Amino acid sequence: MLELYGGEHACAVRRLAQSQAAQFPEVPAGVRERTALRVRAALADRLARLALAGRLRPCDPERAAEHLLALLTGPLDYRPDTPAPDLRAIAEEAVDVFLRAYGPVRA
Repeated sequence: MLELYGGEHACAVRRLAQSQAAQFPEVPAGVRERTALRVRAALADRLARLALAGRLRPCDPERAAEHLLALLTGPLDYRPDTPAPDLRAIAEEAVDVFLRAYGPVRA
């Protein structure tokens, strides 16, 4: 997912959508709906299943999906000029933080 989100094509689409926001305000919302919101919905579904199976704490799956996505994509958004970010390290750190918040309670 990070390879796609941080890829040249995806970044160009986000920049183009934002650059056209003043003239065509529906463009950024349409791009977001067809990309980020679909990913969030799919991830929320998976997180809900994991919570029901006891693999995660009971939670609002939509909010948990937002948190995980922010942890994954935030470093790419805040460090856009990094030539070759270590995507594996970003993913591992994001999952570690996410599981500290949402992982199952251990007895």
